[in-house]
Amino acid sequence: MDPAGRGDGAGAVFSGGYGQQDPEPPAPNRNRKRNWLVPLLVLAGLGAAGAWIASHWGVEETDNAQLQGRLTEISSRVPGTIVRVFVDDNDEVKAGQPLILLDDRDAGVRLYRARADLEQVGREAEAMGTKAGATLSTARAAQGVAIAEQQSASSELARTWADAQRLVGLAQQGGVSRYEAERAVAAWRKAQADFTHSQASAQSVQARIQDVGVDRSKAQAAAAKVAQAQAALAEAQLQLSYTRITAPAPGRIGARRAEPGRQVQPGQPLMTLVDTQPWVEANFKETQLTALRLGQAAEVRLDAFPDRVFKGRITGLAPASGARFTLLPPDNATGNFTKVVQRITARIALDPQQTKGLRLVPGLSANVRVRR
Repeated sequence: MDPAGRGDGAGAVFSGGYGQQDPEPPAPNRNRKRNWLVPLLVLAGLGAAGAWIASHWGVEETDNAQLQGRLTEISSRVPGTIVRVFVDDNDEVKAGQPLILLDDRDAGVRLYRARADLEQVGREAEAMGTKAGATLSTARAAQGVAIAEQQSASSELARTWADAQRLVGLAQQGGVSRYEAERAVAAWRKAQADFTHSQASAQSVQARIQDVGVDRSKAQAAAAKVAQAQAALAEAQLQLSYTRITAPAPGRIGARRAEPGRQVQPGQPLMTLVDTQPWVEANFKETQLTALRLGQAAEVRLDAFPDRVFKGRITGLAPASGARFTLLPPDNATGNFTKVVQRITARIALDPQQTKGLRLVPGLSANVRVRR
């Protein structure tokens, strides 16, 4: 073997045993992954940006919103002692359902007394009316008799006057005796007295008719007393009904403070009735006011039900900002003016079909979205 050959072999061995290997070419799979991964990420970013723009374009949103409901303080209208409480906290009640019963014995006594007073004045009024009617009938009958007697006396007076004149003339001529003439004059004088008596009787009957008017006035006064007694009876019945406190509307009971044996006064809170049909009050910024209108559809998300989207509609917009309704409205003319974005409250009615069966209580936080 020539030296050149050995040298080539030795160089090959040396190179293979102790030299560095040539770098391997890049794998084609890695290049392919890089080629489609970058466009995919770009498309995903564009898609996410498009979805965000589509969901927020033309949408006004606020998280300053709460679920609200009517809270009615249940109290007594009359003083009394609680005998029984029919409900407890968290109980659902219907309109007209009994809640509290007060001791009704005092009210029952007043009702019994009012009924007795009504019966008494009713009998008195009936007696006065009967008396006035009987007096009027008697007076009218007496008036008819007096008129007839007066007419008869007037006729008799005219007749006896004519007889007296005729007989006195004849007696002066000797045609009749003086005795007959004197008898005629006496008859005329008696007729005159009877006529005066009939006039007095007519005046007496007229006075009796006036007395009938007085009796009729007394009967009317007695009827007025009957009306007063009826009003007193109605008031006593009303006071008795107040001893049974019922629910004015359907709802749930909360903050019960009524206990049997407790003495209560009118207006004293005994429990709270929470309405079962809540609504949402969303406070939008004043810059969002132009996007709000009555009847506008809204989407409501409650923190208590994060997986639900409730449909609703705007049913009212506040006539002033929330700052105007505070106890001490801010005065921007004091010199320490700091511009603060005001809030306008929108009332949103929820779909009752979606809220049916859910325990929605006032005070829950909400997020509201509306589209322009």
